[in-house]
Amino acid sequence: MTARDHVLSTWLIALALGSNGCDDPLKSVSLLAETRVLGARVEVDADPTRSSARPGEHAALRFFVAAPDGEPRFSYALSVCAVPLTNSGLPSCAGAPFASGLRAEAGGEDARLDFRVPEDLDLAVTPHAFATGLICANSGLDFDGQGAPICTAGSGTEVAFEFELGSAEQSNRSPTFGAGAFSLDGEPWPHNEQGSCDDGSLPSVTEKARSTLAVDLVGADFEHLVPQTSLEPSRETLLLSPFASAGKLAHGFLSLSADSSREQRQVTWDAPETEDGRPRMIHFYFVVRDARGGEDFATRALCVVP
Repeated sequence: MTARDHVLSTWLIALALGSNGCDDPLKSVSLLAETRVLGARVEVDADPTRSSARPGEHAALRFFVAAPDGEPRFSYALSVCAVPLTNSGLPSCAGAPFASGLRAEAGGEDARLDFRVPEDLDLAVTPHAFATGLICANSGLDFDGQGAPICTAGSGTEVAFEFELGSAEQSNRSPTFGAGAFSLDGEPWPHNEQGSCDDGSLPSVTEKARSTLAVDLVGADFEHLVPQTSLEPSRETLLLSPFASAGKLAHGFLSLSADSSREQRQVTWDAPETEDGRPRMIHFYFVVRDARGGEDFATRALCVVP
């Protein structure tokens, strides 16, 4: 693909991220104080690293929903359709959605929509897909008199995610966090889903101390582009967004290139105080995205001690 296509393409969880914190302009974007939608990832069944499903292929779309305690519960309704390119605003479906799905009762499993791209889809007319829906945190889901989904408690989060469709000549691979991608103060920081502060299975830091969180992305994650001018990049730029359930991150996002130094791929975090002098578990969430709908997400945890 050309660098110009890379710059003009749409990549967003538009309504979910754009509306966050609108009621409180001083609220930190990187502080996860309530259940939020942080990203989405498309995985083609035939090759889970590829985000650009081709006509006739089966794929899955997952929205990344995170909560301060690490255990989000939510219901959802999602649909996906084919769309033409647009230079402003959100695109409009060129026809009926080719896949829809919902979960009416709140649960902890992924917000997931399995779909098949129509085999007769004309990529020259509709080269992108567009997923929209409603995610209801700590609430069930129902429908109003016009058949639109509504949350049984609260207003929920409207989500929108646009991503490229692929062909034999053009495809996009999602950036991917490897098993050893994260380090904490220079030490490996593996994922430990069952870890706790009681058994010492999680790394610990002292309250009010400053730590360095580093992320190592491999060179292959920065895909090559075809520049149309000398000013356009020859490889992708990736955006890394860190989030924490408490404490203070120095930056809400990092813009990374294949040439970014190790210092440019890390962020400092100031630990909060403990609660009643007891160890306190902090949850971290990381999202990396390119400009064509490729994303990945990961979680980590640590304990703050007196």
